[in-house]
Amino acid sequence: MKTLLFVDDEPRVLLGLQRQLHAMRAEWRMNFVESGPKALEFLATSHVDALVTDMMMPGMDGAQLLTEVMRRYPNTVRLVFSGHASREAVLRLVGVAHQYLSKPCNAEELRTAIARALAMRDLPTSELLKQLASRIECLPSLPASYAQLTEELRKPEPCLEDVAEIISRDIGMTSKILQLVNSAFFGLPQPASNVMEAVMHLGMATVQTLVLFTQVFSRFDRDTITAFSIDGITKHCWMTGVMARRIAETEQRDPKISDQCFLAGLLHDLGYLILATGLPRQYPKVLQAARDSDRPVWEFEQAELRASHAEIGAYLLGLWGLPAPVIEAVALHHRPAAAALHAFSPVIAVHVADAFAHSQVPTLPEQTGVEIDRPYLASLGLGGRLEAWKDRCLHDQAAGS
Repeated sequence: MKTLLFVDDEPRVLLGLQRQLHAMRAEWRMNFVESGPKALEFLATSHVDALVTDMMMPGMDGAQLLTEVMRRYPNTVRLVFSGHASREAVLRLVGVAHQYLSKPCNAEELRTAIARALAMRDLPTSELLKQLASRIECLPSLPASYAQLTEELRKPEPCLEDVAEIISRDIGMTSKILQLVNSAFFGLPQPASNVMEAVMHLGMATVQTLVLFTQVFSRFDRDTITAFSIDGITKHCWMTGVMARRIAETEQRDPKISDQCFLAGLLHDLGYLILATGLPRQYPKVLQAARDSDRPVWEFEQAELRASHAEIGAYLLGLWGLPAPVIEAVALHHRPAAAALHAFSPVIAVHVADAFAHSQVPTLPEQTGVEIDRPYLASLGLGGRLEAWKDRCLHDQAAGS
């Protein structure tokens, strides 16, 4: 049974939460306290799987509480809800909150958000890797991308298209922008998967604040990551995203699905960055051992670390509240047969695009190659589509589009 802690300075709100979540008593052990200090006292003596706090509280507010929880109890899922929060207040939550909920929040939305966050928390079986991902505030951005975006945003009239283009080419920037725009504070009817859409909703002022003042887009420490080429993995992820979108377009899928395919492809290998940054001594040895054994890297990771780079990447995206099809595609891009939907989806597109991209630029940790699960595609009636997908992807790649 999971243990949850709810924090709000208004007793009537806590009573309302108890009524709303009454049906979950068989699955969740729920506790309610009226301040940040009381929450920390509770955490000091009891394990808590997820904490949900109000933002606007006297004394210690939600951002201050979550900052302390992240520092002391990094494995606790952190959610925040608020009714009237300024942009500045929201920006204080970037990094310390895994998900954002609007207030008031109906029972179903609250149950779904908590259940989803807990499900992603339980994805990797290694406690060490859970803590690594839970401590991640943002994925570092490449210095060149950071410099480009900073330069564009400093212009008197930044170009929206140029800003979106720079962000979409960088894994860290894309994941953080989409984490923020998909929070309940921005009230999107459907999760955003498109960077242009995200930038339009956030507005230039918010993007500029994120980049220029909060420095949420930190940079990679190239001295720390020595196991693979950062530029190489970034190019591979970009190519995979583009190819995944082309595959979806070849299947004449809804533009929203095409966007999800692109986003999942762009983020599918972000777990490498988390592992290389969080385990700078151990992870290069894991990669080298996998190469020496001629086994797929993800299988060797699973055996040695009890979770693969795909799972740890999906775990972080789940905590951040990105769209479910994107999370699933990242988690299962090596194991598409494990997907819940046995039909064409972003999982299929990214799985195939990843293999196509590796065939073009085999310079990543997975130097033994990536195999397409042809029997599974055949079982879905998609085996005959591989050549059409390959022709579209490689023809467009050769044309430089």
